[in-house]
Amino acid sequence: MDKRFYFTTFLAALIALGIGISIGHFAIGKQQTTNSVKYERLTRQTDAQNYEKFISLVQAKNIEANLKDLTSRPHMAGLPEDLESAQVIEERWKRDGLQVTKPKYNILLSYPDNNKPNRVTLTTTDGTIIIQTEGVEKAYDPTQPKTVNPFLAYTPNGTVSSTKLFYANYGRLEDLKHLASIVGNASLQGSIIIMRYGRIFRGDKVIHAQYFGAVGAILYNDPADYAPFGTTPDQVYDQKWFMPPSGAQRGSSYTGNGDPLTPTYPSTDYMYRVEEGTISSLPRIPAQPIGYGEAQVILKYLQGSEVAAEWCGTLSNIRYRYGGVLLNKSSIEVKTYNRLERKDTYNVIGIMKGDIEPDRYVVIGNHRDAWSLGSVDPTSGTAAMLEITRVLGEMAKNGFRPRRTLMFCSWGAEEYGLI
Repeated sequence: MDKRFYFTTFLAALIALGIGISIGHFAIGKQQTTNSVKYERLTRQTDAQNYEKFISLVQAKNIEANLKDLTSRPHMAGLPEDLESAQVIEERWKRDGLQVTKPKYNILLSYPDNNKPNRVTLTTTDGTIIIQTEGVEKAYDPTQPKTVNPFLAYTPNGTVSSTKLFYANYGRLEDLKHLASIVGNASLQGSIIIMRYGRIFRGDKVIHAQYFGAVGAILYNDPADYAPFGTTPDQVYDQKWFMPPSGAQRGSSYTGNGDPLTPTYPSTDYMYRVEEGTISSLPRIPAQPIGYGEAQVILKYLQGSEVAAEWCGTLSNIRYRYGGVLLNKSSIEVKTYNRLERKDTYNVIGIMKGDIEPDRYVVIGNHRDAWSLGSVDPTSGTAAMLEITRVLGEMAKNGFRPRRTLMFCSWGAEEYGLI
């Protein structure tokens, strides 16, 4: 081979190397530029003007209007009013420009019979009624719609009675153990146990009473915990926000989470469901909440030794006792008309996609259902959330996009146990 061939080959290789270096140089530079742009977007500070704009657009009167609208009717989970509330939120969020879905869940819920109130009755040996609880709370405003009668959701339908009534403080496990150490385990068998609200979940109180052999349970709100400044009319509702003598706390007694029939799984139509009789997280004894005005009469019939100071509430003219056989061999009865029923409820989900980090979510949520009108719990939160989405919707019309995806959630059936 002559020198011309070697020279040509060398020159071609040199040119190829130069082209490769040039391509690499410009490619790396472009990649660095792209990465730099991404970095700047990811580390960009929040635009203070967006914050100021958001605050300036929020209107307290709109939150008030939302609250009045959503609390104009009771909206227990599974009832038509629950669906109506979900539809109101769905339409509002669509109007605000959110991507909205409303998934349905078929769940096991519990309701009382509003035509047959649950009652607790104390009678003498000859059947004379000493006191029978109303089973219906006092109506302070006759123009307001009727709310559900006091009951403990998921406690069974039934009638139980006993001549033995015991007081177990807050119904904590240590309270029941202490009570048993005073009166004996055998004495608790076949009894009814009355406990005050507070310190632990109400469902655990009923389960504890059941575990120690009680056939029924009664819960009440002691003034020590719910009317700390006294029980005179000027110190309780409707003059103050503290519990009046006729007030009875509704609530769930379910000690699990999620639908009792599909524990830990979503209650979709295709999901396997367990048998109702196999659910260990539901109480098996009738139980009923009553007002402390009614509890005061019942507690006067307790016998036995007086309790320790830390077990005492503040009901007037009462000596808190451990109990046993009722005074004058009276009898106490708990009668409930609760029922289990599968019902539909809905979550409403509204999404505003993020601009810079759309795969990262900020979740803003509140449950929707309530035992009555739910002005504070939960609708005060929902009223504010609707104003937030309205303002963000207005800002979006002018080009605003959140950095991350915003997910707004209105959850159904929370009151029954985070269903």
